[in-house]
Amino acid sequence: RDRMLVMGGNTGSAKLNDVWELSLSGAPAWNQLAPSGTAPAVRGGHAGIYDPVGDRVVIFGGSNLSTRYNDVWSLALSGSPAWSNLTPLGTPPSGRWVHGASYDAGGHNLIVFGGYDGTNYLGDAWQLALDGTPAWTLLAVSGSSPTGRWGMPCVYDPARQRMVLFGGATTVGDADDVWTLSLGAGPQWDSQLGVSSHATWRYEFPSVYDAAGRRMIVF
Repeated sequence: RDRMLVMGGNTGSAKLNDVWELSLSGAPAWNQLAPSGTAPAVRGGHAGIYDPVGDRVVIFGGSNLSTRYNDVWSLALSGSPAWSNLTPLGTPPSGRWVHGASYDAGGHNLIVFGGYDGTNYLGDAWQLALDGTPAWTLLAVSGSSPTGRWGMPCVYDPARQRMVLFGGATTVGDADDVWTLSLGAGPQWDSQLGVSSHATWRYEFPSVYDAAGRRMIVF
């Protein structure tokens, strides 16, 4: 639909659960959407992906600063937008916010990594299968894994079916390292510390995957 969607967040004085679109055809223009159904509780620090198979946005987790959520919500985009609370099978991840997430196109999954639960910097990786009834699985990932962290965005590299993450805040300081999580047969972590000309350490920044250039761009 040639638009960007924004949901919720924290203004510093208020937590939100509103939904806005920024149309990108012609002159960009903002418009507030009014989805039907019960909306998620107000929150910030959640993660969301677009599920092209289900034509929906799927969001997980977030916080209103007093509660760390581990719920899953779907915003259907076909016809009139509508919210629904998903109830996945399996044991869910613990409540968290400012975690990383990406859409795994090869397996039709939502992948979640890390985040902060109010006490701990998390380093676990989870898969939410989106086919049929959604179901959670804690991934048993081989290889040396990243230090637990939060505030690092992730992108999906479809050419190699892997999630790529950069930076974040860890228990031993803010990071400038790069990691990949392969999502093919047998998930595996790989440190890409050999990349040249690192960006400086940072956390809570946006990133995108540039399909034409096959690269991750951060700002």
